[in-house]
Amino acid sequence: MENSEMNNEKLEVCLQSSEFRNIVLRKPASIRNTNIGINTISFHSDLALAYKSFGYHASLINKACNFYEYVSYIQVVQNVEIQCHLNKGDIVTIKEVDYGESYAVIKGIFKHQNNDGYYYPFIYVDWFEDTYKKHNKLDCPIFVLRHDDYYCKIFPLTVIDKVQKAYFVHDCNARCKESDHFLENNHYLKNEFFFAAV
Repeated sequence: MENSEMNNEKLEVCLQSSEFRNIVLRKPASIRNTNIGINTISFHSDLALAYKSFGYHASLINKACNFYEYVSYIQVVQNVEIQCHLNKGDIVTIKEVDYGESYAVIKGIFKHQNNDGYYYPFIYVDWFEDTYKKHNKLDCPIFVLRHDDYYCKIFPLTVIDKVQKAYFVHDCNARCKESDHFLENNHYLKNEFFFAAV
């Protein structure tokens, strides 16, 4: 088998929506490199809620998850096919019934085998929470990156709203160095001035 085939898995991954197709999970990742605890109650309850969001209500038998660095797929929006790519670490806009339009950083992309024997793709996120304050010099909104389990962290791929990536920059303080951010400072600025050239 060629190396490129080993790094791409276009297999029995099922779709949670008819608007998504040709899902390809790419570059398998070790769970140790994700800093995600998959053997926790919150992980399994969030996964069960994610399944429930697209109609599966049974308790989950399988515990194993396979993680990947990125995923590509085609999303159909108003009869137009859009090629989408998501990478671990991307910041995306998510539209979810319980949260409205929110921002999150993708901490993990994984597939899980459901009780029916099929695999389903999911994302694991950390949420940005709006502080409703603005930076005193840049006039950009300040957000806090939450690493806790207060909000649900696992969602089906279908919650990504047309891969509208949002742009955030770390709100550096005196403890940040040029090439290394002080990660205990979880404040980020939303760059509202970023735009795509037409």
